[in-house]
Amino acid sequence: MRRIAILGSTGSIGRYTLDVVSQHPGEFELVGLAARQSGDELARQCAVHPAARLALTTGTALETLLAARPELAARAVGSGEDALVELIRETKPDMVVNALVGSVGLRPTMEALLSGIPVAIANKETIVTGGEILLAAARDGGGRLIPIDSEHVAISQCLGKAPPENVERVIMTASGGALRDRSLDAMTSVTVDDVLAHPTWDMGAKITVDSATLINKGLEVIEARWLFGLSLEQIDVVIHPQSIVHSFVEFIDGSIIAQMGQPDMRQPILYALSYPEMRRSSLKSRISEFPDLTFHEVDRRRYPCFELVLEAARTGGSAPTVLNAANEVAVGAFLAGQIPFTRINELIGAALSGVPQNPIASLDDILQADRTTREWIAEQYSIKLAGTK
Repeated sequence: MRRIAILGSTGSIGRYTLDVVSQHPGEFELVGLAARQSGDELARQCAVHPAARLALTTGTALETLLAARPELAARAVGSGEDALVELIRETKPDMVVNALVGSVGLRPTMEALLSGIPVAIANKETIVTGGEILLAAARDGGGRLIPIDSEHVAISQCLGKAPPENVERVIMTASGGALRDRSLDAMTSVTVDDVLAHPTWDMGAKITVDSATLINKGLEVIEARWLFGLSLEQIDVVIHPQSIVHSFVEFIDGSIIAQMGQPDMRQPILYALSYPEMRRSSLKSRISEFPDLTFHEVDRRRYPCFELVLEAARTGGSAPTVLNAANEVAVGAFLAGQIPFTRINELIGAALSGVPQNPIASLDDILQADRTTREWIAEQYSIKLAGTK
């Protein structure tokens, strides 16, 4: 029985994880559930998993929940971002699933790794901003980062036990997002609903916007760099609208191995929860029923944000943190109707040019760069930050 704590249990990855757990009774036990502010949904999850402690990172959300459900008070570890760390300390799980959105996932991931607890991670922002110090924490504490993103699971499966010197490059696929077939001239008029209508994946709002800008794939390139010890030059991306091939690995002899499957997040989640073992799943694919598979290069005019991510990765230091924070603010502003879709790129580029960038030696360095970037954008563009009045 593997004891699991899920951070971000009410989001799309969290709900998929709970579905996978329900399909494998007797193999997993939920000991911790955390969300940002979806108290009603968290209460329903707690009812199904009576052994789970709970946390809400929004203080008012926890107060509202406990006022309506006072019997849950004994199971609550607290509120605020500190509660995520406390949840791990109190439950001592066998695995933490980090399904959070944004850099809020950095501290609890550090806590788990330093405590020797493996982290199944779908929170790409955490690896993007803190990849180097997370790997150091894993070495020092004995924890391990296990990917949940379908692309990184695919890379892991294709690599197998191949020695690093045999790997020429990895090729990650991207759906292209909801706007991939829209004319460039029409981009200025797209609505939030247009951007959130993803053609193949069912994801949360933030990552769906990131898919439309291709920021998500750029962040996954940085993830792959840290997870697999690759150079940026060894990682390519192609647009693959059907989302059937999740990644390729090309070896030095010219051979290529691809991992294929339906676009269903339950498969990579089961891989992560079971690692290093493999469990039987009800998910099946019939190759004869796959659509025609097509691949083409990334159009940098359509996806200018993609190049900004690679620029930040090449710069290093605090640049990826600046980029990530700027993107979170810009996407939040777009979803709130404060800026049009086409200004997301503008805000990120301005932050990379205007915010001082420094070496990263600690978690505090990352958190400071994150705060500085958010405050700079708010001041420069009169954008209201989440959680402010």
